[in-house]
Amino acid sequence: MEAHVTRPSSKDVSIRPLREGDYPAADVLLCELHRLHAEARPDLYRPAMHPYSAEEFRYLVADAETLSLAAEVGGHFAGLCIAMLRLSSKSPAMVPERIAYVEDLCVHPDFRRAGVGRLLFERVEDLARERGAKRLELMVWSFNRDAALFYERLGMTPQRFILEKPLI
Repeated sequence: MEAHVTRPSSKDVSIRPLREGDYPAADVLLCELHRLHAEARPDLYRPAMHPYSAEEFRYLVADAETLSLAAEVGGHFAGLCIAMLRLSSKSPAMVPERIAYVEDLCVHPDFRRAGVGRLLFERVEDLARERGAKRLELMVWSFNRDAALFYERLGMTPQRFILEKPLI
C-alpha cells in the first residue's frame, strides 16, 4: 500500500478502535512484521505466514479483553496496536495483577517516525489503565534494537531476560 502522502505530524493522526473491515490493511502490516521476525529467526518463525486469519481478527476486534486500535492519517490506515488484558501470573508464588500485554504494534513504513507509534502506545496505555491494568508489558526480540529503543523512549524498562542456548 503506497500512501504517497507528505510526512504527517502527530496532530494529523487519529486513533480509533480496529474494525473488522480493517483486516486487509492490518494483514499487510502484520505480515510485514512477521516477515521481519522470520528473516531474523527462521529457526522459530515460519516464512510467509498470516499472523491472524480473518476469523481470528474478527474475534480480536470484538473481544472485550482485547484492546485493539487503528491509526489513520488522511484516511490511510497507518498502524495498529493489539493488547490483551490478562492476569500477570497464575503461579501461587506470584502476586496476580491485571496487565495489558501488547501483542502487536506496527506502523506502515510511510508513516514511521511521525508519532503514529507513540500515539498508539499512549492510547493503549490509557485504555489499559482505565480497564484496571497495573502494568503494560510486551516482548521485543534482541535482534530488533530499533523497537527496543522506541519502547525505552516511551518509558518501558526491562523486566526480565529470556536466555537461550541451542542444543543442536
